[in-house]
Amino acid sequence: MGMTAGSLARAILPSFIHSRILTSPIAKRLVSGSLWSLTGSATSRILVLIAMVLAARTLGPASFGEFGLIQSTLGVAGLMAGLGLGGTATRFVAQYANSDPRQAGRIIALVTLVSWSAALAVSGLLVAASAYIARIALAAPELQSAVAVGALLLLVMTIRGIQSGILAGLERFNIIARLNVLEGAVSLVGVVALARLIGVEGALLGLALGSAVAWVVGRRFLAEALRERDIEVSRAGCSQHLRILSGYSLPSLMANLVATPVLWFAMAFLARSEHGYAELGIYNAAYQWHGPIVFIPMILMSVSIPILVQEWEAGRLHRFRKVISGMCGATLAITLPVVIPIAVASPWVMALYGHGFERGWIVLILLLAAAPLHALAKIASGALLGMNRAWSVFGANLAWGASLCAISLWLVPAHGALGLGIAFVTAYALLALTTLALVVSRSRATRGSSVSTEECDQT
Repeated sequence: MGMTAGSLARAILPSFIHSRILTSPIAKRLVSGSLWSLTGSATSRILVLIAMVLAARTLGPASFGEFGLIQSTLGVAGLMAGLGLGGTATRFVAQYANSDPRQAGRIIALVTLVSWSAALAVSGLLVAASAYIARIALAAPELQSAVAVGALLLLVMTIRGIQSGILAGLERFNIIARLNVLEGAVSLVGVVALARLIGVEGALLGLALGSAVAWVVGRRFLAEALRERDIEVSRAGCSQHLRILSGYSLPSLMANLVATPVLWFAMAFLARSEHGYAELGIYNAAYQWHGPIVFIPMILMSVSIPILVQEWEAGRLHRFRKVISGMCGATLAITLPVVIPIAVASPWVMALYGHGFERGWIVLILLLAAAPLHALAKIASGALLGMNRAWSVFGANLAWGASLCAISLWLVPAHGALGLGIAFVTAYALLALTTLALVVSRSRATRGSSVSTEECDQT
């Protein structure tokens, strides 16, 4: 992979970007990690997208809408299970892996212990409350068994997220790529086969199977990566890092506690509108194309966080800003050429999902238009996290959530999925502007004035 990184970069990036890649050590690290992550994540996303198309054709619009709403519900519960610890692992393992392996090992032990405890507790509560959630929150009592089955998916996805967060902190993106491909392949087979056998519950079990297989295989790879860095995972003394949870994990969790429940609320509100779950099925189908476009900047963000942390901690603000601007340029250069042709072909794309989905082509265009904006917001949020400004991310997400909810309440009753699409693109335009403005203003401040950085140094 290392021998082909430069040639592949020239093939996928415009000249004003790749001309700097081969001369900058930071850019080389970004490109190497990004290409591994891009290869793995792209393959995985394509496999999952195929699985979703086939599942939609099997389940139909209404049942596919139910499947999408349960996934969103699990996302809300998964926040409490994950506690924002995947990003915490990435951030602080990156900070200490080279300078203090013993410290990194204690942080990994703390994050793993807390995440397992929270995931088991939340999964158990989800099973116990499945009847209430189906009847009250989803207004569909028949979905109780699907919600209970979803608890297994929540558990394995949570622990997979922690595993990937640790590997990202170690900059082992090649391992993450292989595990993503494995997860996508198993999910494709599992979702399609089990959806045909037992419907919505089967589709959820198929996703859980993919995550579980990847996590089991990933345990061996992670152990090897830790040995190579002389990092010993030990619980002894890990409690001294509890301040990290309150200073970094808590605001990260709160930021996600805005984003994921807001999306769930919007979907649940749409489900209660006229033609409810059929409209939600159309939205869910269109959203399948928004995610694969945004995943590229998500890769750039995850790859860049270890580098941004190190540049910020060293006070090299000019290089810090240069990395961010380069990622924003690369993001637009990659996403826009993908968005435009899919938007042009939107009627045919939606027809792939089967009868009843064709009329959602305008919804697809709106969600595609939101993708570059969402992408820039992801890059900016990653930069803020690298600066240990998690509370700023929370504030930006709060403004985004308020705008999405307000516009949805206004437009969804009359326009259904189309109204939610308009709310979606408008809210992400606001989020992109807010987060980019915060990065510019915060990065101009002197590093010494950052209380959060001083607190991290004390830990």
